[in-house]
Amino acid sequence: MRIMTFELYILPISLFALSMLGISINRSNIIMILVCFEMMLLSIILSLLFGAYYLNNELGQIGSIFIMTMAAVESAIGLSIMIVFSKLKGSVAIRFLNILKG
Repeated sequence: MRIMTFELYILPISLFALSMLGISINRSNIIMILVCFEMMLLSIILSLLFGAYYLNNELGQIGSIFIMTMAAVESAIGLSIMIVFSKLKGSVAIRFLNILKG
């Protein structure tokens, strides 16, 4: 028995909605915003993988590897900026981000 298309996308849609809710509720902590953004990228990866499974091709797997690489680079750059920011200000609150304008 083949799984229906909507049943495949219940998990990615719920992860995406949960991450959007997390970003909209928690607007003061940059660590939680980065975690929610990573969860958003995970939901996109899952939807690509489920689409590749449903269509029986490899393009979704290639796209998911590309998005995983982008997520790794984004988290490395984001964490390094947060380390510099916490050394400068002592806190990682978003209201002090105007210091890094250069």
